[in-house]
Amino acid sequence: RLCKHAKGLGVPVIINPDAHSLRGLADISYGVMAARKGWLEAPDVLNSLDATALSALL
Repeated sequence: RLCKHAKGLGVPVIINPDAHSLRGLADISYGVMAARKGWLEAPDVLNSLDATALSALL
């Protein structure tokens, strides 16, 4: 629900696994699932952008 709201407001989102070990990096899949459920697309997620697109936002 908050993903849809953020997208509607034009607020970029960052997906973070909050990993405390290498094994925890796999937890990013939960963030990706939540983003998909919230209808986010790659341009809505800051850490999916390339360096050029990211620097254009900054």
